Amino acid sequence: MPGDVTAFAAQDLVLIDALLAVVAVVYLLYRRPRAFILRWVIAVVVVVIVGFVAAKIGAAVYTDPRPFTTDHIRPLVSRAPDNGFPSDHALLAAAIVTAVALVSPLWSLPFVLLGFLVDWARVGAGIHHVADVVGSALFVALGLLIAVFVAPLIVSWLSRRISGRLRGGAASGAQRPR
Repeated sequence: MPGDVTAFAAQDLVLIDALLAVVAVVYLLYRRPRAFILRWVIAVVVVVIVGFVAAKIGAAVYTDPRPFTTDHIRPLVSRAPDNGFPSDHALLAAAIVTAVALVSPLWSLPFVLLGFLVDWARVGAGIHHVADVVGSALFVALGLLIAVFVAPLIVSWLSRRISGRLRGGAASGAQRPR
């Protein structure tokens, strides 16, 4: 990939990826039942929270200096010489793939390609090692694994609370005749 294209993909492609994902998800969820949308939102929130927390823990436990600080190469994108693990861009790209895949695995395929391009560009631009982008994907995968088990429990709990409030709220909120 030429330097300018790699720099663009390393820095800005994930933003285009996110915008396209929002459009795709809105389109795909438009006619879905509210129960499906609720399950999707809860699963995505769990994936994002677990992925983010795991990434923060991973960054605290494992230090991987950026390639341009250790390999004496000139990065295509300016970055601070801090810990490169994990890649925030790769974390977002993997979360985008997961969010779209939870609505439609088929529609997620172009986002998988965009995610690989983002990851490849981050490594090619000299600002991440392969372990940084793979670690990000693994953190999101951990979030998805936990979401598969936790999201149904949260949906069930919310359904009981909401239906209980609707039943109890209607009866207790009624005015008594005087």
